[in-house]
Amino acid sequence: MAVDALAVHVCRAIRAVRGETEAWVSLDRLVGQPGLERRTEVDAAAAFAAAKGWLAFGDEAANLALLLDRAP
Repeated sequence: MAVDALAVHVCRAIRAVRGETEAWVSLDRLVGQPGLERRTEVDAAAAFAAAKGWLAFGDEAANLALLLDRAP
């Protein structure tokens, strides 16, 4: 899957795994979701999504992501 499509997939996966009152999501929770088998895939897609302005990271290690309103 191309990185742009994978980035959209990451945004959708964040919506699927986060709790109703949860804003920040650990990227580790996305590993194992359909189409996101490895952490390297998640990291690459999340970095692309952040560059597009769809995600913000909560720490230097980029382990926590916040899905922004303009995300697909």
